[in-house]
Amino acid sequence: MTFSRIAFKMFKADVKKYRLFILCNLSSIAILHSFISISVNQQFMNASIVDPMISSNIYAPTFLVLLFTGIFIPYSQSVFIKARQKDYGILLTLGMSENEVRNSVLIENLILCVVSLIIGLVSGTVLSLFFLGFIHNVIGFNSVNIAISLSSYKITTMYVLGIFLISLIVNVYGMIKSTVYDKIKYAEKAESGNHYSIIFSCVGIVFTIVAFVVMILFYHTNSNIWFLSLFFCILGSVLIFFNGEALIESFQSKHYKRYIKNIFLFSDIKYYYSKNKKIFFVTTWIFFAISFFIAFSLVTYPNFTNNAIAYHPFHIVYSEIKDNFKPLSDNEIKAIVQKNGNSITTNDTVEFVRNNAFTVFCVDDVNKIMKKNYKVKSNSFVYVYPYDINDGYEHNVNLNISSIVVDFHKGTKKFIMQNTIINPLFGKINCISDSIILVNKKDYNWIKVNGIDYYIKGTLHLYNFGNWRNSNGIEKEVWNNLMKKNNIEKEDARFYKISSRIEAYNTALKSSDFLIFFVIYASLLLYFSAIIMIHFKLEMEYKDDKRKYFSLYRIGIREIEIKKMISQKILMIYFIPFLYAMIINIAYSYYANSSYGYGVIGILYALITSLTFLIIHFIVYKLYFISYYKSVISELS
Repeated sequence: MTFSRIAFKMFKADVKKYRLFILCNLSSIAILHSFISISVNQQFMNASIVDPMISSNIYAPTFLVLLFTGIFIPYSQSVFIKARQKDYGILLTLGMSENEVRNSVLIENLILCVVSLIIGLVSGTVLSLFFLGFIHNVIGFNSVNIAISLSSYKITTMYVLGIFLISLIVNVYGMIKSTVYDKIKYAEKAESGNHYSIIFSCVGIVFTIVAFVVMILFYHTNSNIWFLSLFFCILGSVLIFFNGEALIESFQSKHYKRYIKNIFLFSDIKYYYSKNKKIFFVTTWIFFAISFFIAFSLVTYPNFTNNAIAYHPFHIVYSEIKDNFKPLSDNEIKAIVQKNGNSITTNDTVEFVRNNAFTVFCVDDVNKIMKKNYKVKSNSFVYVYPYDINDGYEHNVNLNISSIVVDFHKGTKKFIMQNTIINPLFGKINCISDSIILVNKKDYNWIKVNGIDYYIKGTLHLYNFGNWRNSNGIEKEVWNNLMKKNNIEKEDARFYKISSRIEAYNTALKSSDFLIFFVIYASLLLYFSAIIMIHFKLEMEYKDDKRKYFSLYRIGIREIEIKKMISQKILMIYFIPFLYAMIINIAYSYYANSSYGYGVIGILYALITSLTFLIIHFIVYKLYFISYYKSVISELS
């Protein structure tokens, strides 16, 4: 019998491993491609079509999926090659040369990679079309076409092939260095041997504590400390998980009698822990990402609609710009409002002047309209931070301004900053700059007449209606009439665009719906990948475990005891990373929201998310355990 014939028979005997390897990789590739195809979709990422508040939600999960794929592909390939070590060793003992085995491994893995990539891209296309179809037809982004760009295929292919080739080189090099005996006996050896230390475990625990301490001490002053804290936490988890056997040995030495009493249980746990530490680490951070993003989206969900109201105190605001943009008459507005079954409750106007940097309002006008009592001295100004402190976002106020200078024909005039206030004032209006200052009436009139740079002179028209939720038709008709009256094309009218509460509210609703859908979409895909990883690992070891259970069965170990062993093994793989992930999720959910005043709510949603996730995860574990146990017992019987 030829070597190729022997290799083919081995392939037929282990075809299940090949199917699992392809399934694992195509799932990760499909998820990656679906995220990349959305990230490079020009219409979805176009700020004029989809609000950046919505489209920007894609960046963090895409980075997470890139990182996950970069870890998962090498992991699955490493497990697959190591599971095939015994077959390679047998071929070497039969006379096949190292070069022939190496070439066989390379060809085999390259074929599997290409097959996984092709099926993964097809599956990813289906996921992408589903995602785009949902946001197009259900959420209401009708301007986003349901189409996939070629660049998404190129990026996915290049990234996957790059990761795969690097991983293949590393794994083949490790295989070449191992002896024939190592290859044949690999299945009986733990993955990491005895390379662990209680010192490293303790250092990992210290790093994890440091990660939380850093957040406690510094997060309120600098949110970027989040990344440093997360780095310490990840490093700590690496040291803890990859030295977990040392903790078991420490327990053995301190509680020897209890260890001896349950020696079979603890030795089994130690054995399986050693073989599964990599999957513990990877699935921990997948479970953390899922639970954290769900909890965070639940906290931020109500902020979107609340902010639409906070940042649009008036139901409709549009600008009249002297010599450039003419207003509608009060009668025209009144007729439009009545036509749409609504009524005007307030109608105010306020003047402003601005240059390229600052917009200036008279403090008396602001006080009259906003019912405030701000005071500004002569030759001074009050600087306005136009945001709401309860909007749920961090605002890095970094104002290095103590005065402004206004040029006029005879020289310059200096105004000193008297004070600062936080107030959205008239809301988010395109023709108003982010830097707003208030001056008294005398200084305002002087700047308006003499300020050379303050060449834009305008008036805001402010309207409130009896029912702002029924003002969508009013906003559209007023805007169309303004464009028609001023002979302005839609694409050139951004500066003059109406500020409308109903439009902002509808955008917030879409953003909320998209956020929830997207988080659920990403979480389901990531959770599916984590379960596939666990299944892949268990199936790769199934033959060796079955042999072990059969040996125990022959010497009199009862089925109920074997069931307990299988349950403990799968329970450990499912729940060690899950519990670790839930602990860090609760901590980070608090600190990620505490600087906005939502720390307690963050903990509450983290607990709700964790409990719900725990129930789902337990059901999945139970179903998987029943299936796995039935498979083992049926073969033993």
